[in-house]
Amino acid sequence: MSRLADMLMGMDRRVLPPEGIGGIPQLTAPGEGTSRRWRRAAVLVIVVGMLAFPAVAIMMRPRPVALTATGASARTVAPLPTPGPAASDERFQALVGRALQAAQARALPEAAGLLEKALELKPTDAETWNSLGVVLVLQGDTARGADAFGQALRLDPTHPEAHRNLAVALDRQGRSGEAVPHYRAFLRLSPAPHPTRDEVRRRLAEVSGSRVEE
Repeated sequence: MSRLADMLMGMDRRVLPPEGIGGIPQLTAPGEGTSRRWRRAAVLVIVVGMLAFPAVAIMMRPRPVALTATGASARTVAPLPTPGPAASDERFQALVGRALQAAQARALPEAAGLLEKALELKPTDAETWNSLGVVLVLQGDTARGADAFGQALRLDPTHPEAHRNLAVALDRQGRSGEAVPHYRAFLRLSPAPHPTRDEVRRRLAEVSGSRVEE
C-alpha cells in the first residue's frame, strides 16, 4: 500500500464508530502502484447496487478571450493562450501531490481544498473524487463524502474502493440497507487478497441477515 494509504488507515482507526464496520481509508487498491494511478489520473477509502449521485462540481473550461482596444483605430488583440494538455496535467498532479502532503500533515481542510481545485481541472477523474470523499469523511462530513464517492462511481462503476467507501459512509448514516449492494460490489470487484474483504463480508452478513459466500 502507499504511504498515504497507511497514514489514512491509522488516522481512521482512531475515529471508528462504536458499532458496525469502521472506515479504513485507502487511496489505491492493494497491489496497484500509486505511480500507475497517478500517471493515469494522479491521486488521494473507508471500508465500505449502484447509487448514482449528481455531479457536485462543474468545470469551467478556460477559453480564449479576445481583447479589444478602445479608440478609433481599435485593434483586436490575439486570443490569450490557454494551457495545453501537458500543462494542465502537470498542474493537476501538483495539486494532488500537495493534497497528499496536507493529508499526511493532518491538514484535512487544506487537503480537501486542493483536491477540489484538482477536480476543477479534471472533473471526470474518479480516483480523485474517491480521495476527496475519504478526506471529507475523515473531517466528519460523511454526507458530502458519500456524495463524492457516488460521483466516483458515476464516473467509474467498477471502482471497488469507491463502492466500499460509499457502503461505509451510508452505514455510518444508518442507511445500512442502501449500503448492502455496495458491500456486495466491493467483494465482487476487489482482488481476493484484499486486507478488508473478511471485515466487509462479516458486516455484510450482519446487515443483510444472510451468510455471505466467498
